[in-house]
Amino acid sequence: MVPCDTPGPRGGALLGNLLTLAATVLWASSFLATDRLLVSWDPVWLTVGRILGAGLILLLFCGLSGRLHTLVPPSWAKLSAASVVGFGLAGLSIVVGQKYSDPVTTAIIVTSGPLISALMGLAEGSERPSLHLWAGIALAMAGGVLASLAPGSWLPAPRGGEILVLLSQIFWIWYSRISAQGLGELDAIAKSTLGLTIGGLFLLVVAAAGSVLGYVSFTIDMRLESLALLGWLAGFSIAVSVSLWLAGVRLLGTTIASIHTNLVPFYVMLISLGVFATAPRPGQVVGGILVAAGALLAQWPSIRRTIAPKRRA
Repeated sequence: MVPCDTPGPRGGALLGNLLTLAATVLWASSFLATDRLLVSWDPVWLTVGRILGAGLILLLFCGLSGRLHTLVPPSWAKLSAASVVGFGLAGLSIVVGQKYSDPVTTAIIVTSGPLISALMGLAEGSERPSLHLWAGIALAMAGGVLASLAPGSWLPAPRGGEILVLLSQIFWIWYSRISAQGLGELDAIAKSTLGLTIGGLFLLVVAAAGSVLGYVSFTIDMRLESLALLGWLAGFSIAVSVSLWLAGVRLLGTTIASIHTNLVPFYVMLISLGVFATAPRPGQVVGGILVAAGALLAQWPSIRRTIAPKRRA
């Protein structure tokens, strides 16, 4: 059973918001880098490179900084199962999903995170339904439909990968919620190191078996530009971002921390415009605004209680 997702001490709200903001900015850069790499990489092997590469980088960091002794969870079985779902299945779903979608639409779907977390809270009884929540869901759904419309068309034009992106969010939010309170006293770096390494090893087995059986193409790109992008993905967009994210979740709770992901489409659009000179479609811009507004509206009471100082009696 998923433990109750409660935020940490109120005094840590500012730090928690700064950590999740930094994590979100780094994560946003992964969408466009992944889109570029998918041209010359098989999506399954790219996922291995992203996740296992990040885990190995963090293992090296822990070794050099004398932190290897912190990598001892209270339950290897529980941690392994959570890592396979949170990093293995979630990582594979989002990369394969983006292969059959596009980076901005993928980022917009990712903004469903706060709503998914809230609905998980409703299911476990730790969060109560409100008009704010249902209104936010309606706005988010409208924004998602608008973002998927083809230019000049009023009919949805999904490319098939959107459902996998949504599934990856469900896996990741589930992992984030149990990570906050259900994986012992491991710190964020230890959780990230173990989770990414175990999830990456699982993906390596899946990719190798798939290649041997002929289901996965062993297509990788060893050019310098490709390896540099992969290094950024593994080292910063995944390793550093996940560590900052889990630290922020510990302070804010998953639902409130996930609100930061609603800025991902805007970060992706800015990076796309500034680096790759690829402007987003108007429908994606409006859809992103609606989804972000919906998630913010759904969580407004929680945000207000978190950022507003207590009034003196």
